[in-house]
Amino acid sequence: MPDLLTLLFAEPVITVAYMVFGLVGFGSTLVSAPLLAHLLPVSTVVPTLALTDMVASWSNGWRLSEHVVRRELWRLVPWLLAGSALGAWLLFTLPVTLLMPALGAFVVLYALNGLRPKAVPTQALSPRWAWWYGSVGGMFSALFGAGGWVYSLYLLRRLDDVQQIRATQTAVLMFSSVVRVALFLLAGRLLDPELLWLVLCLLPAVALGLYIGHHVSLRLDKRRFLLVLHGVLLLTGSSLLLRSLF
Repeated sequence: MPDLLTLLFAEPVITVAYMVFGLVGFGSTLVSAPLLAHLLPVSTVVPTLALTDMVASWSNGWRLSEHVVRRELWRLVPWLLAGSALGAWLLFTLPVTLLMPALGAFVVLYALNGLRPKAVPTQALSPRWAWWYGSVGGMFSALFGAGGWVYSLYLLRRLDDVQQIRATQTAVLMFSSVVRVALFLLAGRLLDPELLWLVLCLLPAVALGLYIGHHVSLRLDKRRFLLVLHGVLLLTGSSLLLRSLF
């Protein structure tokens, strides 16, 4: 069983993280991993969040399935598999002392990009770019558990209908979560009873976060919420980066 201090810290973090997931469809790991890494090694945090992400993505996926654009899904999935394999290899071979600052730097750069004012691209993207977005998204998913935003960048330039974008992104994340869990299982990282107990203890927080996020999404301006989210990510990523350096 996880110790009480870990649970007292992790439960509210996971609730907020999956509130974000319920609101925007991704971002749970970007929110929770930098904070959880203060108490747990990154090599434990990422497989744990792979399991919770799988539960969350599959619980959301079925109700949106009729809007999935399957041609885009099948373009991304093969490259997602290749990128996930590379990301998992890096995760298992890089030393922990490198993973923590890498995660912190990744989150900080992502937050700064989100806070930067930018024009919405109008030109459609060629489907030939699926290899790049699929493989990079898969690598980031396996390495940091944070590839959903990469798939979003591709789908926003390929599809016009908001429902189709949300549904197709959710379907991609369903595949991504299964691939991540399978890779971690093959590597023996999900055979640790302590990790499985931690996941079981966190599932009620996942459900609560998804419930709150869904209801908040009906009332809150997403643009303002994303500004707040990127500000929080900047602070959490910076704190992790500073902690790893000093």
